[in-house]
Amino acid sequence: MKVLNFIPSIHIHPLFFLLAISAFLTGAIYEFVILFSIVMIHELGHFFTAKHFGWRVTKIEFWLFGGAVVSEEHNTRPFREQVTVILAGPLQHIWIFAVLTILQVTMGPHPLLSVAGFYNGVILLFNLLPIWPLDGGKIIFYMMNQAASFRRSLMLTLFFSFLAMLLIGSWLTLDERWTFAGILLAAFLIVENVLEWRRRTYTQMRYLMHCALEDRRHLRPVYVNVPQEMLVRDALKNIRSNRNHLYVLKEFPLFYIVDEQECLQAYFEKKDSDLRLRDLPKIAL
Repeated sequence: MKVLNFIPSIHIHPLFFLLAISAFLTGAIYEFVILFSIVMIHELGHFFTAKHFGWRVTKIEFWLFGGAVVSEEHNTRPFREQVTVILAGPLQHIWIFAVLTILQVTMGPHPLLSVAGFYNGVILLFNLLPIWPLDGGKIIFYMMNQAASFRRSLMLTLFFSFLAMLLIGSWLTLDERWTFAGILLAAFLIVENVLEWRRRTYTQMRYLMHCALEDRRHLRPVYVNVPQEMLVRDALKNIRSNRNHLYVLKEFPLFYIVDEQECLQAYFEKKDSDLRLRDLPKIAL
C-alpha cells in the first residue's frame, strides 16, 4: 500500500497521443520510445526530488516534449527547495549524455544513439526556455519572487513568457523552420499561458491563504508607510515570499503598526472587500 501511495496518478496530454499516432504511421516508433523515455526520466527527477522534500505530489503530466510534476506546494515552499526541484529535471540530461557517450565509445556509432543524443539535447534546451510553464519559466518566477511581490512576479513572468514565444515564433517564421510538432508545441504553450493569466487572481488568492496559515514573523521585516484609508486587499498585494511587511499608519501624535499577519487573518475572517487598515487592531508605540 505504501508503494501505491508513493506513485502519483499519471496524466497524458492529448497532444502526446497525437505524436504517438504520428510516429506509428511514419514508422518512427523507436524514436518515439526514446523521446518518451527521456521525458519520463526528466519528470522522475522532479518527482523524486519533490518527494525527498516531503512535497504532496498529486500527479505527473506528460506533454509533447516535456511534462510537469503537479503539486500545490510549488509556490509555497522555501526558495532553495523550489529551485532544487526544478533543476532536478534538467540535471538528469547530464548523466543521460554520459551514458550515451559511453555506449558510443564501447559499442560504436549507432543511429538510435545519435537520435537519443539529439532528443536529449533538444528536450534539455526546450525546458530551459524562459516560457511558462517550462522549467526555465518557473526558475524566472522563483527568482523574481525574491525581489518583487508574488503578484508582480507572476505577471512579469507571464509577460516575459509571451515575449519569448513571440520572438521565437518570429524567428521560426522568418527562417521557415516551423514543423508540425513545433506548431503543436506553440499552440500548447500559448493555451497554457492564457489559462495561467486568466487564473492569476485565483493563484494569488491561494498563495495568500497559505501565507495566512504560515507563521511569517521570522521573515525579514520591511516597514512601509501607508495611508490609513488603504484597503487591506491592496496592502496584501505587496506580499513576498521572503519578507514580512509591517504597515506604519501615522496619526498625530501617535502612529500604529499593523502586521502583515493581522491583515491576512482579518481579510479572510471578515470577508470584507472594503476592509481598511485603520479598521484593524493597532499596536500603539
